[in-house]
Amino acid sequence: MEIKFNDKDLKVEAIKNGLGLGLIMVVLGLVSAYLIMNSTSIWAIFLYPVCLNIILPIVIAVFFSKDLRKKIGGYWNFRRATSGIFIMFLTSYLISSVVNVAYVKLVEPDMQAKIQTSITDATTKMMEKQGVDKAKIDEVIKQKDEEFKKKNSGTVMQSVQGYLIGVLFVFVFALIFGAIFKKEPPLFVSDTNEN
Repeated sequence: MEIKFNDKDLKVEAIKNGLGLGLIMVVLGLVSAYLIMNSTSIWAIFLYPVCLNIILPIVIAVFFSKDLRKKIGGYWNFRRATSGIFIMFLTSYLISSVVNVAYVKLVEPDMQAKIQTSITDATTKMMEKQGVDKAKIDEVIKQKDEEFKKKNSGTVMQSVQGYLIGVLFVFVFALIFGAIFKKEPPLFVSDTNEN
């Protein structure tokens, strides 16, 4: 029995899976943003991104990684697993980044301000329920406003640096997923693609 696939097939399938994963990430990100904008609870503002932008994407990435391995024959070594998953994650990252930036610039330019208002209102409400002094609440809100202003006034170089750090994280996750999802062929199966 032979495994018949080449690295070009792996790249093509990884890009296809990356497109699907990227579109799902875009939808989850937008749903999370709109839920935050309409939330009045500080717990909901914390839990929506954790669930929709961290936990659920990891579960979906596991599914797409297994699907990619299955599409290329069910077996791959660590190098192929890592490179295929990296291509898939990088494609997903690029799609979600480009669409999110375009969406915020063209469709919903005041999204950040709405999110900031929602977080500020929820923080104020929580602190008032806890009986925090009005002066302390004003101090915390002022500090949050300064953090948002600093975040929103980033330079082009800071944006590029942020994207490069994002690519580094993508690579680290690809290494982790590659180690988890590698599956060496049994001894009786020959891999015709080994170099």
